[in-house]
Amino acid sequence: MPHFAQFFNQRLFSLSAVFILIALPIIYFLYQWQIETARNQEFQFYKANLTEKVDVMIQEKQSTTHALAVAMTSPPNFKKALLENDKSIQKELENYSQRLKTLTKYKGVWIQLIDANGISIARSWTKKHGDDLSKVRQDVAALIQDPRRMNNFSVGKFALTFKSMVPLFDDNNQFIGMVDVISQVNSIDHALAETNGVHSVVLVSKRYRKQLTNAFTGKFIDDYYVANSDADTRDMALIKKFGVDKVFSSSNYVLFEDQLMVTRPIYDIHGQPMATWVTLKSLEDFAFVNVQKTQRQFIVITVFIFALLLMLLAMMYFKRQAEFEKRFFFDVFNTSTEIVYVSNQRRILFANKRFFEFFNEFETLDEFHEKHHCICELFMPEEGFLKRHMNGVYWFNHVIQNKNESHYAKVQVNGKEYIFLVKATEISNTYGDQYVSVLMTDITEEERYKSQLEHLIIHDELTGIYNRHYFNRTLEQEIKRHQRYQSPFSMAFIDIDHFKKINDTYGHDVGDVVLLSLAKSISPLLRSTDVFCRVGGEEFVIMMPETNLENALIISERIRTSVEEISSKEVPEKLTISMGLVELHSWDNVQSFYKRADEALYKAKENGRNRIETQVEERT
Repeated sequence: MPHFAQFFNQRLFSLSAVFILIALPIIYFLYQWQIETARNQEFQFYKANLTEKVDVMIQEKQSTTHALAVAMTSPPNFKKALLENDKSIQKELENYSQRLKTLTKYKGVWIQLIDANGISIARSWTKKHGDDLSKVRQDVAALIQDPRRMNNFSVGKFALTFKSMVPLFDDNNQFIGMVDVISQVNSIDHALAETNGVHSVVLVSKRYRKQLTNAFTGKFIDDYYVANSDADTRDMALIKKFGVDKVFSSSNYVLFEDQLMVTRPIYDIHGQPMATWVTLKSLEDFAFVNVQKTQRQFIVITVFIFALLLMLLAMMYFKRQAEFEKRFFFDVFNTSTEIVYVSNQRRILFANKRFFEFFNEFETLDEFHEKHHCICELFMPEEGFLKRHMNGVYWFNHVIQNKNESHYAKVQVNGKEYIFLVKATEISNTYGDQYVSVLMTDITEEERYKSQLEHLIIHDELTGIYNRHYFNRTLEQEIKRHQRYQSPFSMAFIDIDHFKKINDTYGHDVGDVVLLSLAKSISPLLRSTDVFCRVGGEEFVIMMPETNLENALIISERIRTSVEEISSKEVPEKLTISMGLVELHSWDNVQSFYKRADEALYKAKENGRNRIETQVEERT
């Protein structure tokens, strides 16, 4: 038996050795294959995540540029410049760009006026004008053929930029040109560098080489123009060494000299690639979490195969790994800048560090639940924001069921209001228990910037009352409301008498003081439903819903008298106004109603000024 046992042990040893010799190459091959797969998965995940961020930044740039372009259609002197081919408007365009740079977060915005034939009337960034853009920009040619709002990337003579174009029409609704608001790609480049630590090189197709006669950055790789001014020369040299043609046409990531290059194509209005956004990141900056996880799995398998007798140690190893992964999860959980928590729909089970930083009066979830059964108790029940129940559905379920919509919550903490973008996802553990993961992103500052921009779009800069853009929009709405409900609606046109004389005698600064004094004098006399707008230099309009001509005349006379009584301490000489007053008829449209009010105003000025004239027109 001892000899048999010895033989058995020797045979077992030999078989074990053969098994090990056969298993090692197989394990090594599988190991290398899994490692390579894990690396590729990490790169693919990084590529998808980065591309999504670039897309989001481009969409934000598109929304912002479009809003600015719409706002730029309000100034009446833009239309005048197009109609009169006035090149001196360039200085005003330059001032608009400078004001945006100074007063808002939108830097490097260019503005251009283009006439109906595609000729550049003026540019905010240069005094160059008179060139035919329809021959070098497909988007300009397309808008001339079919006037409509357009948002797209485009290559001109200066650079690759994001452009938002809005057509302008004269009083006869004839197309007279367009406002072209241009945003640079540098802001996205900077944002990617700050948030993701990547370098960018934006390559413009070499087919535009001859077109870029005034290239803004002056940088080229072979015939490919480099659109972002902060592109690193080392990155450009690396792309050139690998082959700029191959990088431009690549649809996947590229590994070259310890750098990962990810490309995101940019298409023209015909769907053809016009540029490629190339991002570069050193492989040293990757954590390779999936690779490390794969390595750990192979270590566990190897330990299990070759140390079966050390099962207890293996179990201890798995326990340590589980604790490590749990700590890793909570570390990631706590480093998030958003409020993140997990709930079983009855109470919050886990919350990250940011949760307690925001609700700083609580140190534990138990303390939080002693005061609040649900975080929704802190939601302010305002229109457009989440409440405890939305259309009879608990807010958790409402967000989950409508995951393709954006959901917002307004929360008041320590007397201050915050606005959050809220997302909720159903999750479950290995036992099938259902939970909800909630992510709350603070967008208070973004909403404040948006509100400021919306205010600028519809308000007159000098007087603070509504502007012509708001007047045009509101007049159409009020006429539609009148046609639907047959409610009375009156409108008064106001013109300051001899305002040109005031400007010529005392200067435009005093003229501005007169306009301000007039607005301050009239505004307190109006009702909350009345709409007071400045529609021209010294021209104002008051829209009076639910008001017939008789009552509107009483209000207008009160306004006219009030202007006469403006103190001489405020204005240099006695101030009077002429007013044209009309009531909307059932057969009126915007044009006819506007024309009747204008004719009434003209009549008041012809009959001696400082008076009110009405116009009652019978239908013929």
